[in-house]
Amino acid sequence: MECIEILDSDEEAANNAQAPPESDDEVEIVGGAPAPALPDSQDSEVQILDDAADLSEGAQAKLLKSLLAEKQQLAQQVASLQKKTGDAKRAKRPVYWRRDGDGKRLPDDAGVDEKLLVELTPGSDEYESVAARLQSRGLPDANISSIKRCVNDHLWAPYAARREAMARRASSSDEDRVWRSDVLPGVLNEAENPVCLPDANPCRERYLFHGAAPSTIDCILDENVDFRLSQITGAMGACAYFADQSSYSDQYCRMPDHSALVRHRHAGTAARPQDALKMLVCRVLLGECGRGQPGLRRPPAIGGSGRLNDSVSNNPDTVDDCASQGSMYGVFDNAQVYPEYVIEYKRDYGGGGGGRFAAAPRAPPRRAR
Repeated sequence: MECIEILDSDEEAANNAQAPPESDDEVEIVGGAPAPALPDSQDSEVQILDDAADLSEGAQAKLLKSLLAEKQQLAQQVASLQKKTGDAKRAKRPVYWRRDGDGKRLPDDAGVDEKLLVELTPGSDEYESVAARLQSRGLPDANISSIKRCVNDHLWAPYAARREAMARRASSSDEDRVWRSDVLPGVLNEAENPVCLPDANPCRERYLFHGAAPSTIDCILDENVDFRLSQITGAMGACAYFADQSSYSDQYCRMPDHSALVRHRHAGTAARPQDALKMLVCRVLLGECGRGQPGLRRPPAIGGSGRLNDSVSNNPDTVDDCASQGSMYGVFDNAQVYPEYVIEYKRDYGGGGGGRFAAAPRAPPRRAR
């Protein structure tokens, strides 16, 4: 073990200077502590003290100034990295998320750290597309009070990643894909934009309805669907259910709050006819779709391949039919769901129809949810 002594004078230090040890042996400091190492690029003076515990006021000030400068530099580096991370997240967002309901530019960090609900303006393309979807698919008497777009990066990031992974698996290509649904605002009119064609939408992303009690809808906008509340005895197993008809999901908007125990799910207070309701219009990645049945905890395998389907349905053949009526679909992974729009509405019972569209056929009720 080598020892380095604190010397009494500069002359003695010069006479006894030694080269740094070349081995990895432990070095013991005798008589005080060494000065902190400085970067090679900085010129520095070595001050040898009689008492290593004392520093002059000037040395203390110089050390403090150096530490503060280093702290400031590290803070700037952290801020730069955070900005790059935020920019990368926002780059994957739908283009129309940059604007509010009136078309005004939103702050760049909107929805990054917490959920943002953007209220849409009646008459805008985005608002009208969502309203038309609700009313033309079974609820012509729906009296819509508001439609809001949910911007939540905590839910969008895993969804976008899963969508890219499913697309690469289906097309065997690593090329960046431009998603038509991320460019045009609102719910696409599939009759004009066939987004479910395999070459345009290999992961079969569709806009589907999801109904639940208003308080449950609020939780979904924060945390996504809670699969712990799904019943394995459901018509398609313990999955999250979505419908192509708003009239079907409307039944579940009137159910008691899911916070009640599952076995006492009807013990809560169901919505009354005059109560305001909430329904979600979600992006759902259906991918390869198999037939659902009670008892499933995950999608069934695809034939004899051993690979699992991505989703289930009561009618899997309709997965590519964006104009399907009466089909319900289920997924077993939150990353395949993004709750993009929440509609608040009331029903105009017996009022001759408050909407502008004819009602679509009602889907058959399922046994459990």
